[in-house]
Order: sequence, then structure tokens, then C-alpha cells
Amino acid sequence: MTARSGQTRSPLRQLATLAALVEHTSASSVLDGAILLGSFAHGTPDAASDLDLLVCVRDGDFATAWRQRTALQVTGAVVWWDQHLLPDRMGTHKWITNDLVLVECLLAAPDSGVRLAPPYRVVAGDPGLAERFTARPPIQRAELGLDIHPVERAYDQLKEVIRSHRKRLLQAPNK
Repeated sequence: MTARSGQTRSPLRQLATLAALVEHTSASSVLDGAILLGSFAHGTPDAASDLDLLVCVRDGDFATAWRQRTALQVTGAVVWWDQHLLPDRMGTHKWITNDLVLVECLLAAPDSGVRLAPPYRVVAGDPGLAERFTARPPIQRAELGLDIHPVERAYDQLKEVIRSHRKRLLQAPNK
């Protein structure tokens, strides 16, 4: 990507991680599929975007899927953490890849009570997978009321700085 044009010359760096996650999810005996959320589902990612996924766990297999959650780190991880586990129903596993991509992965069975808000796109499993979750209106991050992990907070700040700097560069007159 060039600083002046904002154009991407090669695929976004996050796509290798997404492709590997799709392959891993499709091959798993305890996962039914994956639903892409956020900017990638909306079609508006940039080089600083994180990957947001809802990974659907097969009925009765949540405990196994949760024990195996670090296997989702298919392109490596420099750090990881878990949040908001409802025993045997749902949990969030997050990590930063070796390429500094934040991956936010919610593991949940359809009967977990997780509600799915647009935009989303099924990327692994049955194309009707999203219909197994209750629909809800789009969610604002502030609505979640979650404690933000310090690593995630720092990553969010980094994204904000990158995007604001890029915007200033693109608005600056050519010299």
C-alpha cells in the first residue's frame, strides 16, 4: 500500500490467517463452521483491521472445542487471552498472530444464546449456518460493556493512530 494513494497493491495481510482458520474449522470434528463478522464481512477492511469470527461448535462438543481453542492459532500467536466464558456454552478466545493481526474468535453453539448481528458472512460450513443463531440489530462496541484486555486496548489504540495518520497523509497536498 502506498501512503499517498491508500491503494492496496497486494492482498491484505489478514487473509492468510483467515484462509488458514477456514481450513482448520472445516477439518475439525467439533466445529460446524465459521461466520465472519465486522469490517471483513462488511467489505471494508483495511491493513489495520482485526478478524472477527463466530465459530459454531457442534451440539454437545463445546467442552472439547474449548479445550482445543489454542489450535485455532493456525498462523501462530505472540499472545492470547480468553474472556467471558459461559461454562459449556460459549467463550471468546483472542490472540495476536505473529504478523500482528488481532483475531477475536467467539466459540459458541447455536443453543448458547449468542445473537448474531449483521454484517456477517458464512466462510466455513453450511451456508445456512447463520440461521441457527438468533438475529439481532447491529451491536456497538460500547454496548458490550466488556472489560477490554490491556493488549486489546493497546491494539485498538494502534489501529486508531494508524488510521488517523493515514488520513492526514491522504489529505495532505502533494509536495
